[in-house]
Amino acid sequence: MDRKTEPNWRERALFLFSPKRAQEAYAQRLKREREPESGTDRRARMAASGYGAHAASTTLNSMLGYNAGGGSAEDDIDLHGAVLRARARDLFDAGGLARSGPMTLKTNVVGWGIQPKPKIDGEALGLSEKAQDEWERNTLREFRIWAENPMCDAERQHNFYGLQQLAFLSELVSGDVFVLFGMKKNARTPYTTTIRLIEADRVSTPDSSSGESESREADGGGRIVDGVEIDAEGAVIRYHFTSRHPLLENATDSVEWTPIDAFGGDTGYPNVLHIMTAERPEQRRGVPFVAAQIEQIKQLDRYLSSELAANVVSAMLTAFVVTDDDDTTGLEDAVNEEDKITDDDMQLELAPGAIYSLPKGKKIQEINPLRNNSAFANFVETMETVIGASMGIPKEVLVKKYESNYTAARGALLDFWREVRVRRTAFVESFCQPIYEQWLSEAIATGRIDAPGFFDDPAVRQAWCGCMWMGASMGHVDPLKEANAATVRIANNMTTQEQEASEYNGNDWLSNVRQRRKELSALKETKTDGKTKKPKETQKEERSK
Repeated sequence: MDRKTEPNWRERALFLFSPKRAQEAYAQRLKREREPESGTDRRARMAASGYGAHAASTTLNSMLGYNAGGGSAEDDIDLHGAVLRARARDLFDAGGLARSGPMTLKTNVVGWGIQPKPKIDGEALGLSEKAQDEWERNTLREFRIWAENPMCDAERQHNFYGLQQLAFLSELVSGDVFVLFGMKKNARTPYTTTIRLIEADRVSTPDSSSGESESREADGGGRIVDGVEIDAEGAVIRYHFTSRHPLLENATDSVEWTPIDAFGGDTGYPNVLHIMTAERPEQRRGVPFVAAQIEQIKQLDRYLSSELAANVVSAMLTAFVVTDDDDTTGLEDAVNEEDKITDDDMQLELAPGAIYSLPKGKKIQEINPLRNNSAFANFVETMETVIGASMGIPKEVLVKKYESNYTAARGALLDFWREVRVRRTAFVESFCQPIYEQWLSEAIATGRIDAPGFFDDPAVRQAWCGCMWMGASMGHVDPLKEANAATVRIANNMTTQEQEASEYNGNDWLSNVRQRRKELSALKETKTDGKTKKPKETQKEERSK
């Protein structure tokens, strides 16, 4: 008899009190162990273990009625894009938290513009440090000719840095935005490369209803998911753009669709840039930044509006006089004509300090001018915290209200800045760098920049395309403490002066050094009373030599 068939300790204990029951329990156990488990028994066992006994339980009272439906990324996200965009834009236009969140991120992620600093792989290209430095400085000068001119915009409205702000904000509010490359000559710049921003609504499935997100099968075994066509393996192969905005009112022409391949057939370079933040694998369209908070923000707005209206009525301190006749003196003249909201005679408008005479048979049920909602502030603050946490933005940053001590404030800023870094990196990779490489290709092809082997070897091309992107830095709670900390980090080789300069205010350290050299030279030449005054910095430098 093996150990599995021996009576266990429970059965042996039961034998002392009831040999018959012990024998029955022993026999039933052996039967269960020898017979295969049925599907029903397995489901019952699973329901009582692991997540089945908690978050996935269908028997717990707290989970009864919680029947969450699951679906693919296409069903759960892509096909709800049109509704989410409309609601997100409405909340953004109305102001409040739905506007503060995207605008705060735009200010910190993009700021005045994410600046490039060419950083090529000189070792791989066989360049000396001097030659590398010269090439990088010349390339930056050339890029500024193109980037700081609104001619780089196909619509001739924004320069490259203005397009950064518009593209990033559009992605946050609408969920995604598209970039098309073009070429157009102009006398103000030697470059013809242009970029055009396309709003999310203009990418949709051909023949779909106006302003609706739809999907269908495509030729070759693929699918068109809300305007994004994928092949049988799920790779994006083209986008379908409408001839105009589908929600344009008073349009006389019908909407037509134009397919544009995602990549050029000969070069392999992207024809279209799709700027979005994915939440799930196989997701084809983006989600507005406030999508998860739409319900909470809308309900909070309604609550704030009702409280505002109630306090406005309370502030009126209006008195009503009930008469025994039909005299309504004061009803018509209590509110100035220019202040009236409606001309409806059935509605009574209030004015500060007004006294109304009500007609016979009319009474005011309740007037409470001394309104005091003691829970208002705490409730609103709690909602701001919850909504801010869902956005990844600390409440202090979201509502621009800083009341914490140094440690708490810096902790909040550091937490927020990690979110900023992640989003900036993603935006650089999807928008800034591809556009820079597109421009650089034209600059090299036209001979304005020399880069041997750029079009011959992908590895060489990558070495020439190296570029750092620097944006606005994190705010400083205590500049002196943080400057001292930076000094310690540099002294211990934990960071570099170039990195610290970039993170402090987005400046280029080498440019700072050159500028300081000029300033020290100018100070050295400054004369007072016929004598040259040397600053302490210059004296120290000379002594060290």
